[in-house]
Amino acid sequence: MSKKFVSCLLATTLMGLSQVSTGQQITPHSSPPSPEVVKKRLDSMPTRLPRPTPVAPPSNERIADLLAFKAPWVWRIDSVEIERSQNVGTASAPVHKQRFEARVSLKENLYKLVDDPYQSTESPYETAQRYGNTRIVETTAEAGHTHRLHGVATSVYLNGQYNTFFAFENLPADMGRPLNQFEGNILVQGSPEERRFTAERERQRKADYKAHKKAKAMKHKELEAETRRHAVEEAQRRAADAEAAREAAAREAAK
Repeated sequence: MSKKFVSCLLATTLMGLSQVSTGQQITPHSSPPSPEVVKKRLDSMPTRLPRPTPVAPPSNERIADLLAFKAPWVWRIDSVEIERSQNVGTASAPVHKQRFEARVSLKENLYKLVDDPYQSTESPYETAQRYGNTRIVETTAEAGHTHRLHGVATSVYLNGQYNTFFAFENLPADMGRPLNQFEGNILVQGSPEERRFTAERERQRKADYKAHKKAKAMKHKELEAETRRHAVEEAQRRAADAEAAREAAAREAAK
């Protein structure tokens, strides 16, 4: 197939398309355009589809807003800095991974329960039962305590928006709990209420111990009195048996 024939075929096709687009009637005797016109039309045709416009990853402000919902509520997000960002997806289906450092601070104090010997089930004098609903906690972290939180945000572009998921690398653990997450009557160690409660409980402990010691002494005395009574009764029984034996021997000798 010659180049001239191919050029004529393309020219005829282009002319027909042009006439259809302009509403002209196609006639079998239409003259083909010149090679210069054909080349110009071919050069103007796109050779490939346009590249999709890249979608920008979430900004620092957007990551900070999302962190406020995804991080534990007791932490306040003060600032966020994106250290590195990489699209591990494609231009049309982006998946951005962003390594971040967030400066966070506690909104309120955190506490934990104090080891309390009075709460032991083996505690004597029933002190644990008397004060069983009261708990003493100590402060483990104060409001305003700052921390640098590191992690990776993965943002998947779907339905015209980003869905972001977080993986925290150094989220503090076992720092305690807010005061409203404890049950019972909670007293903070060192507070006036806790000092009064501890003093009263110690006074009651001493009174319980004194009463317990007194009851134990009385029980011991009762046990000693019971032992002496049994000893007297045993001695009397033996003396009676001995007297009966002597009388029986005397009667036998008198026969």
